[in-house]
Amino acid sequence: MSTATIDTAQTLSVKVQEIVLADVAGKSGTDLACGIKLPLGAMITGGRLITTEAWNSTTSDVLDVGDAGSQNRYLNDGNIRALGAVVALVPTGYVYPAPAELTVRWASGGGTPTTGKVKLVVEYVVARRATHVHE
Repeated sequence: MSTATIDTAQTLSVKVQEIVLADVAGKSGTDLACGIKLPLGAMITGGRLITTEAWNSTTSDVLDVGDAGSQNRYLNDGNIRALGAVVALVPTGYVYPAPAELTVRWASGGGTPTTGKVKLVVEYVVARRATHVHE
């Protein structure tokens, strides 16, 4: 029996981070590290924001998802206001040339919000990296 090496072998990895109002309050319009760190060579293939507690600014609550190079690389003005909202990230094919941390930028619609939670789910692959082998 012969063995073949597949140069494109990769495993999907998933990271989840909760972002709460207290993390972003008073920082509307500022890029903030969100705690999701990606390794060298990572490429985001999908993801989403899931609102688990309604946000209550006066008129709107939106979130950008990006990185130090582009504050909205994966999402620009995703509407996270309503409980249960699911907003898809937009994969760009960008491959990280160095380890990186994702950022979020919240824009409040005014007032003094008191509630808001969202889960950021990020799916990514690293080319030629797998976590298991089938024989």
